[in-house]
Amino acid sequence: MNPEIRYIKVRDKKSGKQYVVAEARLVQLYPKLASGKVKEEQKQEWYEQIGEAFLGAEMAGWGYTPLFDYFVEWNEGERAGKEGDGRENLGAFRVLVDAYVTSDSGTGIVHQAPGFGEDDYRVCLAHGVIRKGTNVPCPVDSNGRFTPDVRDFVGQHVKAADGDICQLLKAKGRLVDKATYSHSYPFCWRSDTPLIYKAVPSWFVAVGTVKEKLLANNQKTYWVPAFVKEHRFHNWLADAKDWAISRNR
Repeated sequence: MNPEIRYIKVRDKKSGKQYVVAEARLVQLYPKLASGKVKEEQKQEWYEQIGEAFLGAEMAGWGYTPLFDYFVEWNEGERAGKEGDGRENLGAFRVLVDAYVTSDSGTGIVHQAPGFGEDDYRVCLAHGVIRKGTNVPCPVDSNGRFTPDVRDFVGQHVKAADGDICQLLKAKGRLVDKATYSHSYPFCWRSDTPLIYKAVPSWFVAVGTVKEKLLANNQKTYWVPAFVKEHRFHNWLADAKDWAISRNR
């Protein structure tokens, strides 16, 4: 959740279920609100707001029940992993806050999958869900199919499993809405097949461990033109990340 975005909690009058969404994204639950012409009486028939709006920062650390229990050993109180594999970092299923979450679309709440997104990895690392240099939950093999960790869909390609996943969520009573959106998506130029963003084993140079030395030595270097030392190269060093040298894709 974004710590500075305002969120609200509502109770749906028809189902009795309670939802938390960004205040600006209530339209995700009730699409007719997008017209701007819905009267207050109609809103009261659809939902009831519970309490006042609040900032996302107030929910930081709240626990929740995940949609699937495939990685319960990553949750607080579970120490199933071996020392050093990342699972001693407790509390996977809790609310984290970060400014990259927006209220432009969706619900204003974004699920984090550290093995499948750069921001996801960064946020989970910053909040201690995972630890640098250790394993992350990444239950998709090199052929894009679910591994045995995902027991209900093992062997299915991640793109082909969407329908079955939605059916299971619906059976559990946890599917709020299903819709189709048209958007740009990366495809392999060789095979013309869809690509996924996925963590793979790679070799890195640990630049972060020597960054301060690099910055100090930059100050001792004679640069022509001089502004490169204070601006361009300094900024590059200050933001330098660990350098991937294996170049796997």
